[in-house]
Amino acid sequence: MTRQELVESIKSDLGDRLIEVVERSPARCYVACEPENSIEVNQWMVDHGGRLATATGVDCRDWIEMCYHYCFEPLKDIVVTVKTRGYKPECEIPSFGAHLPGAVFIEREVQDLLGAKFVGHPDPRRLILADDWPEGVYPLRKDYHHETHSNTGRALSPDTGRARVLSTVRRG
Repeated sequence: MTRQELVESIKSDLGDRLIEVVERSPARCYVACEPENSIEVNQWMVDHGGRLATATGVDCRDWIEMCYHYCFEPLKDIVVTVKTRGYKPECEIPSFGAHLPGAVFIEREVQDLLGAKFVGHPDPRRLILADDWPEGVYPLRKDYHHETHSNTGRALSPDTGRARVLSTVRRG
């Protein structure tokens, strides 16, 4: 199968479940779908020889975009990215980890750092952040202010954000 045949197959098989298909270069193709179609679109990639290379989450202010990046073995020069969104404040995205174990840890990472909620995830425990990290604080979101939180996620008072001499003891 050639790159063009792959793209045409994606369009013909998934066309009514896609928002758009964009070919940015001969090596990159982006496929966007609504969250309710994301499992089917991702499964199609796997069923047609796609190997999940990685996935990434992106804070786009009003939503969290989840991008699953697939390589196709016979076509080593193309990456197909499946993009879907979880709209804030809920940021709900169906979990592909429930269908492909390779996505489990990546989704947990995006959950911890960006606040996406992967509906139906087989293991929704935290992966990166400490268990006592405060709910609703996501360190990779655009609205996160590291100056106002400690490295444990706790809110800092304005005075504790930097070292200060609290008192001086004089000895006589």
